Amino acid sequence: MPIVFALMDMAGRIGNIGYTLYYPLLLILAFISLKHKSRTDGIFGFYLLACGMSILFNNIPSFYNIYVRFVAYILLFVAFTPLVNSRYASVLRMRSIQYFCFFTVFIVGINFVFFKGGNISAAQQQIYQNVGMYVGSTGNNEMGALGAISLAYLAGLLMYRKQFFNKVWIAVIGLFMVSNVAMLLMASSRSAVFCAFAAIISMIYVKNKQNLGSFAGILLGFFFLIFVLYPFFTEYARGIIEFKQGGDLTAFDTNSRDVLWALRMKEFESSPFWGIGFGTISDYNSWTIASGGTVETGSSWCAALSQTGLLGTIPIVWIVGGNLKWLLFTKKEHDYLTVLLTGLTIFFTIHPISEGYFTTVGAILCVLFWTVQGIVYSLRKGVFKTSDIPLLVINQRKFRLF
Repeated sequence: MPIVFALMDMAGRIGNIGYTLYYPLLLILAFISLKHKSRTDGIFGFYLLACGMSILFNNIPSFYNIYVRFVAYILLFVAFTPLVNSRYASVLRMRSIQYFCFFTVFIVGINFVFFKGGNISAAQQQIYQNVGMYVGSTGNNEMGALGAISLAYLAGLLMYRKQFFNKVWIAVIGLFMVSNVAMLLMASSRSAVFCAFAAIISMIYVKNKQNLGSFAGILLGFFFLIFVLYPFFTEYARGIIEFKQGGDLTAFDTNSRDVLWALRMKEFESSPFWGIGFGTISDYNSWTIASGGTVETGSSWCAALSQTGLLGTIPIVWIVGGNLKWLLFTKKEHDYLTVLLTGLTIFFTIHPISEGYFTTVGAILCVLFWTVQGIVYSLRKGVFKTSDIPLLVINQRKFRLF
């Protein structure tokens, strides 16, 4: 699955082969989960029930193809969440996340190499010259997210460098961090930049929460490093610094999201219990119809309220809130995978505030959100342990992918 995701993220370069493979693979993974099923977790089923009720109790326009979308969404949950669970499935999902993070480092880095080598289209070059934005093989919001995720992954490796790496590999990681920071900034997604900071800080905290003095010292060092290195990255941050992006390209500029958020709240107020309908919006236009129901909600959390009401939002809050509490306060161990999952969970808690993908079954970020939340949920329910997962990259200071 991570390879398919990588192909999807390179669609701007290689075409839509990844998207062609995605749905057949989703079906295969759902079958594997069902084959190894040993338990189900009702909170995920309750959420899907809420989504189904939002469809049944609303008159949804036919162009949304809502029943096809909902069936695909159910397959996603069977394949990637504890709706259908087992130790085998949980370990497979955790390893998939590791591989995705690993491949993402290279995807982001390759796009930076294309940029520095001038191997970009004239249109991309013009956009960069005009507004300082370059997104490579995908869109700005997704490239920003990929940059943040890859940085969290690399930061986690560096936190455990003495356990895992020799000096050569530390230098290699440093080079990748430089390219990934540059791509994160050029994507001009403020929410992704903010979430990258939040994820890394949370990872530092979890690794050092039993020694808050050490946490404070490392945090000060982290901010000092940013202060020292910032001048070297200003050329890549031009799009953010000059504030020239328009509308939906500026996530944490709340003025650009106010209209969408206000619409979602009006939709919620019109149907607070089960919402206006899974995967729908009230302010659709000709583009929504022509694209077969593609929507821009402006926020996953607001969309959860508007589309599925309290009935659908409460289970998500229950899952995410429980995961955060367990990672940040309950779990005592601070092994590498726990620290990595903390960063990813923080990212996929904050980032959806300004990006809508909770119910977008064809979006990579949708799959990642539910997979990460499902993995942490399985860990805290004792379905598997982080010690069950072989580290895919390191073994006795030797690089090992498999």
